[in-house]
Amino acid sequence: MLAAEADLAVSRAVGTSNTQALRDLQADERFNRQALHDIASILFGGPGVSEHAGQDAVGLVIPTCDRPQSLRRALASVAAQSRRPDKVIVVNDGQERIENIVLEFSGRLAISVLHTGHPYSGPSAARNLALDMLDTPLVAFLDDDNLMWPRWVERAAAFLESDPKIDIIYGVQLRDAEFSRTTKNWFLVPFDFEELKKGNYIDLNQLMHRKSVTRFDPLLKRLVDWDYVLRLIDSRPDRIVPVDAISSLYLASGFDRISVALWPPDNGRSIAEREGAAGAALPAGARVCSCCNFTGNFLPGPDGRPNAGCPQCGSLERHRFLQLMGPLLRSRWVPETRPFERAALVEVAPSSATLPFRRLFGNSKTVDADPQADGRVVDIVASLTELPFPGEYADVLLALHVLEHIPDDRKAMAEIARVLAPTGVAVLQVPLSDRDATDEAVLDTPEERVARYGQADHVRLYGKDFLARLNEAGLTCAAVSPRDSMSSVSIESYGLLPDQALVFAVRLDAPRARECLEYFVSSLTRQTWTGQPGKA
Repeated sequence: MLAAEADLAVSRAVGTSNTQALRDLQADERFNRQALHDIASILFGGPGVSEHAGQDAVGLVIPTCDRPQSLRRALASVAAQSRRPDKVIVVNDGQERIENIVLEFSGRLAISVLHTGHPYSGPSAARNLALDMLDTPLVAFLDDDNLMWPRWVERAAAFLESDPKIDIIYGVQLRDAEFSRTTKNWFLVPFDFEELKKGNYIDLNQLMHRKSVTRFDPLLKRLVDWDYVLRLIDSRPDRIVPVDAISSLYLASGFDRISVALWPPDNGRSIAEREGAAGAALPAGARVCSCCNFTGNFLPGPDGRPNAGCPQCGSLERHRFLQLMGPLLRSRWVPETRPFERAALVEVAPSSATLPFRRLFGNSKTVDADPQADGRVVDIVASLTELPFPGEYADVLLALHVLEHIPDDRKAMAEIARVLAPTGVAVLQVPLSDRDATDEAVLDTPEERVARYGQADHVRLYGKDFLARLNEAGLTCAAVSPRDSMSSVSIESYGLLPDQALVFAVRLDAPRARECLEYFVSSLTRQTWTGQPGKA
């Protein structure tokens, strides 16, 4: 089969024009097992819908929230099914109207629209509303940011219709390997009930099951799908099987998902969970260390500032702020389909207080040019101006209070840009002054440097041009402070400096990373979280 014909067939089938992605898929041997057969069927069998008279009807549930273009693509993939669902219910949980989009497909799909009681009720409420309205014997799901494979409904229904002893099946998913790459991961995990109890490996977009009274738990904010699958299986793990049929294209690069982010941090819940009593109050005047869970009084900082240091792990304000946003940073910048051991972090001049943050990444490397000077133990002795890593290596590069020590900081900034992956982010912090320009006169004595730069081993004091210097090195940046992103109560409780910002930098030549940076910063700077990205 000619590659161009295959591209055309799959483009028509799944509603995408990304021909390079399709060529990459064709080159994958695992893909060839079934997908090229499907392409041939679509090409030479025509785009018509297969007959299924007398077979069980299939109902499809699609929750959507303020993503009209994504919804249009998802519905296009449903309309291209070799066997179209008998009923499609789209549940609008957002504020944007979608009736015109649904109308586009009304001639090809038996489709209807429902609305949750109020916008941003959450995916559980949206899906439950549809499940209550469906009367079809078989049920499938599709999120509005994913695509349904053109043979999924036909194949999945046939599996269930052929074996009355099976109630639930899940199929193969083609998953993004990385934000900026078009190659896909072939994702299908053999069923093991005990392993499923430890961690979820069945995405809803892979699932079709017989009609059930099971519903999604509207009180859960995370792990909603996992909870639903476990309760759907109940005590009958013999009723679910994986099948060798492609179900969907899972777009892991979508960072405007329905799922709820862990920001801003809930100090009250953190304390209550640690103390084992709901609603437990923080002792008067006490502080909380997000790095080691210490609760009590903090120590003065190196310059005598109050409530700066954790007496248990030695964390300072910047370390605690970093740790608080760690889960959100990890989930936004490393695709969830990336194997844990491939999530790469580099920390320059590491602190022991950042160890919990480094543990979020399976491949963590620490670097210092002169570790003995501060009694550090590092993986690699090297300078930030010459890192021993290949280009595009790091998902996250962490350098807190490092650049002010480096004479050739522009070379170091260029090295950061070189090492960052096209989807990577650098997390930086330096001492800053209110001056417009950086002060970096060459000073001969430690006393002069202390007086002018604040520390004997500093070679400059950055001004308001810090971000511009990073930009000149090929990085685009955004700064977020605790004051920007957290309540005053949480700032005080975690012992943070309100205006001590962290700077997030991505490569200027990486459009996907710039888009992710914009969304990530907006996630951090929403003061009131409603459970729906982009809504404050």
